[in-house]
Amino acid sequence: MIVQKLGVPIYLQVKAHILDKIKTGYYKHGDKLPTERQFSEQLGISRNTVSAAYKELLLEGVLEAQQGRGTFVREQTADPMVAGADIAGSRLERALKVIDAAMLQVVEFGFTVDQFATIVAIRAKEKEFAVRELRVAVVDCTLEYVERFVAQLGQVTQVRFESITLGELMTGTVKPEFLAACDLVVTTTEHQAAVAEIIGNSTKLMAVATTPNLEAVIKLARLPAGTAVTVVAKTDEFVTALNRLLTKIGCNGIKLIPCVGNDRDQVKQCIANDHVIVTADAMQSIVRQVAGEAQEIITFYYEIDQGSLQQVVSRLVAETDKAKE
Repeated sequence: MIVQKLGVPIYLQVKAHILDKIKTGYYKHGDKLPTERQFSEQLGISRNTVSAAYKELLLEGVLEAQQGRGTFVREQTADPMVAGADIAGSRLERALKVIDAAMLQVVEFGFTVDQFATIVAIRAKEKEFAVRELRVAVVDCTLEYVERFVAQLGQVTQVRFESITLGELMTGTVKPEFLAACDLVVTTTEHQAAVAEIIGNSTKLMAVATTPNLEAVIKLARLPAGTAVTVVAKTDEFVTALNRLLTKIGCNGIKLIPCVGNDRDQVKQCIANDHVIVTADAMQSIVRQVAGEAQEIITFYYEIDQGSLQQVVSRLVAETDKAKE
């Protein structure tokens, strides 16, 4: 479950593990989770680490603590106005405190509460339209990762995205001047130094924390040394990046066999005799169409963590103020 050499904080690995169990239905609404002590003993990590993961999930409204009974999975909702609204210290509670303080100040200026609401609505629309005009470059080592990150960012903000691979920057296919023309350049902490070396330490450069699909990593880590695994991807860079990660965590005994391209017949032929198949997220639909029932499919991807997503949104709103200066 826990991969010590992964470079991802252990509490985030625990958090991602729980979230994955909820997404896949292993933990359902109303299910009771192990106690912090039980979980820490199961995973061989400190109780404080488990506590930190539980705390974040409680504040995000994913879990709920019932006095004297334990920690349970909350009913999930996509509405941020509902999710975790009754939790002390939740995002919504903190936001309401900010709004109340601002309302009090505006009323002291002589405006009515209704006028305050109108002003806020108009200002929010102005910000929304201003953000849409921003251009954001997303840079990472593989096209597959970049596309996943753009999809994630697109769920929380509407801007004009530019998908760029690190290879395109290093070979000069994409010029540094192109990034300089963007309002924000988003990359991962792993590649921040490389991107900064190419474009300079620009204030436009923003690094985000990412977490790999931990369940996929764990499944790969458990494969016997010498196991040959076909990797279905759009690009060779995806296979290279995955191999680099496996080497980093000490799983360099696994042999990765690339199957690059999105031709359905080609993929079917590539994986015909494989027991285990690794697929990029963007290719899993094709793989599942042609794979047999006995074949194990491991979907691998990285995701931007929720904290970093929120920081990007905040940064974009701040950029709209800079544009007016």
